[in-house]
Amino acid sequence: MSNEELSQAIDAIHNEFNLNDNEEQSRAFRIIAEHFTSSSLDQMMCLITGIAGSGKSHIIKAIVALFRRCGCPNNLLLSAPTGCAAILIEGYTIHALTFLP
Repeated sequence: MSNEELSQAIDAIHNEFNLNDNEEQSRAFRIIAEHFTSSSLDQMMCLITGIAGSGKSHIIKAIVALFRRCGCPNNLLLSAPTGCAAILIEGYTIHALTFLP
């Protein structure tokens, strides 16, 4: 995928998920998108927090959409502290992801 195509994909997902309506969601998405498009080989760990109904799952779904659209969904691991939260984001519990007993 060329840089121009990648930029278009980022903008399209940003608009599809209406991230312009929420400055914090937009900023979180842009930070991850910038790291994704950089040539850095460093691993990024990002913690999305907020109260119930603040849009955590929404921004996570936008990030997942970016990775899927760019053809590398396996480069992303999602986890949550509880089983219910993990199901909502199609991820794992923290314990399952880190192989804790």
